Amino acid sequence: MSSAAEPLTTRTDAVGSSLNQWAADGTAAGFDALQYENHDGGHSPLPPSLYPGLRHLRHSKAEIKAGQDKGPATQLREIPTVGNCSMSAPPTDLGSIPRMYMMDTAGYDFLARQYLGNQLFVYPEHLDYDPGANGVGGYGDLYPANSPCPLISQGSSNSDMPFVKAMLATAAAFRPTLQKQLIAQRILSPTLQAIFRQNSTLVQTDADYLTGKAHPPVFDASAIDELKMVTAAQIMSDLSIPPLAFLQVLSERQSTSGKDWFEPPAIRSEALGTTPSFISRVFRSSAEVYRLRLSAAKSVDTEKRTLVYIWKLLQGDHSLVKITPNEVGDEADVEVRWHPPMSAASGIRTHRVDIGLFVRSPLAISAPAILSIAMLPNEMRFFNGVGKLTEVCYEAGNPELGLPASDADIRWLAFVEAAAVGKPVISASLQSVLSPAQLERLKGLWEQFKDQKSVVDVLRSDPARKEQADAERIKLGTALGKAFVPPLREAARTALLALADQPNLFLRQQADILALASSSTGLTELRAELKRLTNLGVLIEQANGTFATQHSADMLTTADRYYLRQLHLTVLSHVLLAGFLQRSAAPLFVDQRLSTPKAWRDVYRYTSTGERDGWVRHHQGRTYRFDQDGHLLAEGSGAQTVNYRLQDAHLVFDAAPPGGK
Repeated sequence: MSSAAEPLTTRTDAVGSSLNQWAADGTAAGFDALQYENHDGGHSPLPPSLYPGLRHLRHSKAEIKAGQDKGPATQLREIPTVGNCSMSAPPTDLGSIPRMYMMDTAGYDFLARQYLGNQLFVYPEHLDYDPGANGVGGYGDLYPANSPCPLISQGSSNSDMPFVKAMLATAAAFRPTLQKQLIAQRILSPTLQAIFRQNSTLVQTDADYLTGKAHPPVFDASAIDELKMVTAAQIMSDLSIPPLAFLQVLSERQSTSGKDWFEPPAIRSEALGTTPSFISRVFRSSAEVYRLRLSAAKSVDTEKRTLVYIWKLLQGDHSLVKITPNEVGDEADVEVRWHPPMSAASGIRTHRVDIGLFVRSPLAISAPAILSIAMLPNEMRFFNGVGKLTEVCYEAGNPELGLPASDADIRWLAFVEAAAVGKPVISASLQSVLSPAQLERLKGLWEQFKDQKSVVDVLRSDPARKEQADAERIKLGTALGKAFVPPLREAARTALLALADQPNLFLRQQADILALASSSTGLTELRAELKRLTNLGVLIEQANGTFATQHSADMLTTADRYYLRQLHLTVLSHVLLAGFLQRSAAPLFVDQRLSTPKAWRDVYRYTSTGERDGWVRHHQGRTYRFDQDGHLLAEGSGAQTVNYRLQDAHLVFDAAPPGGK
């Protein structure tokens, strides 16, 4: 146990010096009332010597035998605790520990009880929040919720430890009476979260704190400004304790499985979790808007002062979200329209809208309470000019191009070569979307680096010269990174997107593309995409084996263009530019605890007065008609009840009788 006169830490940096000086002065509470818990079996432990007076929780032999010293925490500790668990399952299985909690209502409740019980745990995201798709690079943002309760660190094993050290140092820096008050009122964790977020390197101005920039679901360690954090804790008084923002759902839109959305019986609603600190919903329904009425009236200030309520869109499209507070501000109507994939402030692809509630007292502002509405990654939706839903695709494609992440990646040279001297079907396509000046610059780069590339290719063909090959490859990449300046990288991205958006990119040269694919490894992926679009009724395979669109060129819908774009991304990444682009051609991964893959698309019908009148489902090359209540309209059989069930990890439904249209 420490005393006020004893050093709090063996750290010799500015944070350590400050803590020890405050301890000597009697102004820092230290660690007497705190404990640290490692919950990964000692895989990523806090060194005991770092904070000598800090109690380290020791799991009993029975707990260790039962595996209760590892994985997601399940017990609430009586002593205020900062802990960590540097463990994770694969992203296509259970994923990171925070995602495990977020897939279960009980998990939400437990995280909220930890948050309001003086307990703060840190977990790595591992592979749940990384650029890429379907495991090529990463999977994008896989979290269905953004929560202020745990801290999630960017990275894998040991990425959590900088946060553990910072949170413990900050908790120890409070003045003794203040730390005691925070613990007694069970608000230590919300106060630590508020201090961390307000003093992070992501916040340069007061306005920044009220944006998504300051409140990502996952934090990189570079966001930590530990000296500012401990200083903020040391100078805090009872008058400047951050208030607590609490949310309550007063009312929300209701929807019905089998009519408004389609899942097996195990998935029963759009609600994932509802707590005072964070709320999570999944936008399953075919309704154009998700509506809720929220209350902030249960938010708390320890000094019982009047609060100011601040509602902010942290992540999402302002044109698709409407937040309407009442006059006092303690209630708000929220309307969220469905969102296509978007880029988070970090640049990572995400499918989630986050709305933050902040409450302000005269001297402090809270950590956010957060409402999250997650769109399903395996869905793409289309709307007409007046915002009515026209189609839902349940096998949304991977929108990523698969560009190299590093400027020094020699894959960029494959693009240069393709534009400069590539096979006609490739170079002609690129030349149609690049300017003459850009083409000249790329040809110049090819002349500059082609000999160096040949040397690397020769070395890489000889396993005995691997080290020399790696050294030459790094040298080539460094030189290329300096020469392939940002405007050219942006030109490459823009050109590829323009090619993908050409409706006839594949159709006008399909023979050449299929021939090229036959001599590469991309034929399987290309054939799979052609079959998928044929099954969905987007393409027709004609008697001579060639493909055409179901609709004529002048009648292509926005959805048709989307499907063709996905085909073209596969053509580019697996055939024309296979040495340059690294991309998964499969539909986007979706966590099956959220949604079950479905191999169909639904096209919605409307009456002459604009009322929805059911939909037409395209599945396995056939069409099925449904009324607005979800009944199957089979010819000669009337309206039939439809049953949805799992089969081979996909959702299937009772089909119409043979000949049903």
